[in-house]
Amino acid sequence: MAACGSGTSSTSSSTSAAPSLATSNAASPAAEGAPSNSPSTPQPTAGPGVYGDPGAAVKFWRAQSKEDNCGLMAVSYIVGERTGNQPSEQEMITLAQSTPSSVNPGTMIYAASNDPSHEGANGGVSVEDLVVLLDHFGIKSAMTYGDQTSMEQLQQYLGGGRKVIAWVNSTIIGDQTGNSTDQRTKADHYVEITGIDTNKQIVHLSDPGVDHADEQIPVATFTSAWQTGQDTIVATAPPA
Repeated sequence: MAACGSGTSSTSSSTSAAPSLATSNAASPAAEGAPSNSPSTPQPTAGPGVYGDPGAAVKFWRAQSKEDNCGLMAVSYIVGERTGNQPSEQEMITLAQSTPSSVNPGTMIYAASNDPSHEGANGGVSVEDLVVLLDHFGIKSAMTYGDQTSMEQLQQYLGGGRKVIAWVNSTIIGDQTGNSTDQRTKADHYVEITGIDTNKQIVHLSDPGVDHADEQIPVATFTSAWQTGQDTIVATAPPA
């Protein structure tokens, strides 16, 4: 499984650190219909106990070809699902390389192709900048983490037709046998959560780091991988 490296933020040289709401765009989209943290009862959308629509997301899955552009691919999935017009991997790279970062002044969201950061721990895209990229396509979203998120809230979002990107540890997801020696303590990868099946205790993912659509992993595996990034997500506003 390919990983993304770690994006940078204004609060740390690596997105392995907890995102800071003080430096994120989470507040501004909220007033424009981004996810609310008010509790409500999750509603199944694809049958009893199933939240989201993994089947509909399959046609928009593409594998990443770069080591650190999983965030760009996750954004492209959501754009395709919401608009029907999915940007290509290269279109996402070009956009991110020409769009200023919201958290790293003086830099672009994604480094130029010849930048050495692509080979190191500081490659990739900051969590907060996923909000900027989605906004480019007219899709409002917000970043939340920690006690602002939960599995129940993910069910609520998916049941309401929202799209969700999670920041996770790729090794925990991709090597459930425990044989890999890659690190398992820091988030380093973005995936779209396309569904949660509470009957089978399965989470469905569009994962740009694997070779197939509709990756399915146990809920316990997902939560372990998600916790390494302090349960960070970027969730879109409800569909119009």
